[in-house]
Amino acid sequence: MKHILLIATGGTIACRESGRGLAPSLTGEELLEFLPEIRKICRVFVDNPFSVDSTDITTSQRRELAMMIWENYDRYDGFVIAHGTDSLAYTAALLYHMLRNFNKPVIITGAQRPMGEPGSDAERNMLDSFRVACVGWTGVAAVLHGQVIRGNHVVKVHSKAMNAFRSINAPLAGTIRDDGKVLLNIPPRLGGEPEFVDIVDSSFVVLKLVPDLDPSIIEFLRRYDKVILEGYGAGGIPIRLEKVVQKLILSGTKVYITTQCLEGEVDLHKYAVGRRAEAMGAVSLGHRTVEDAIASIQCGEI
Repeated sequence: MKHILLIATGGTIACRESGRGLAPSLTGEELLEFLPEIRKICRVFVDNPFSVDSTDITTSQRRELAMMIWENYDRYDGFVIAHGTDSLAYTAALLYHMLRNFNKPVIITGAQRPMGEPGSDAERNMLDSFRVACVGWTGVAAVLHGQVIRGNHVVKVHSKAMNAFRSINAPLAGTIRDDGKVLLNIPPRLGGEPEFVDIVDSSFVVLKLVPDLDPSIIEFLRRYDKVILEGYGAGGIPIRLEKVVQKLILSGTKVYITTQCLEGEVDLHKYAVGRRAEAMGAVSLGHRTVEDAIASIQCGEI
């Protein structure tokens, strides 16, 4: 029977009413009390590094999770992280890049309703996560609502719906049937030796382009080493902003272009506005999600 480490971090899945709204309360051990059938799946060990709403999770805490997994690589067959859903995609993407070529499962899950609440998705998501961790999956993935989503393609698309996550610009990596059978759509990753990639760059900012954006806002961004501009459609920079963006690039700030569209990719060769952006030195992020782009920047990959 496989040995899996459950890392509990709080989030809705662990919430109870506090009198001031829902707040994380349950420990990992208490979450497992709702899952008696887990004994048939694997042997679970627990660590509780912190318990917070995922809105409050910092890059430092995400690094702590990655380091905890890396340092326990030889002790466990896999890892399951119970996490809040609101910033789950950012954690999934960062762990995906920090744990490069990781050849054991790192599964991140959460819930839209607290564990034990009527109609909660918490029990199913947790059990499914342990199931996926025990069937040969390798690397970082999110398991939610019967879906397996590779860590660098996870995006939360709905604030309340039970099926709140989608795999953006990639097919689902797998599914879990109602009877618990895991169906993986892709083979295990084949890569080099597992490597811990530390965070090397936190000087970045993301700016969403909107009609009539004040150009002076972009001038303010010179203090950052890297800027991600969320453009429209296939990507580009509005002509009224071109001069100030060019000055930003010439000042030494690297500018990346992504799209506000949920799916698809940036193509700076399609339209003249995109070619002008590329000519001034803006870099296309292609099909990357914003979460994935941020993680790539933090790990020094782009």
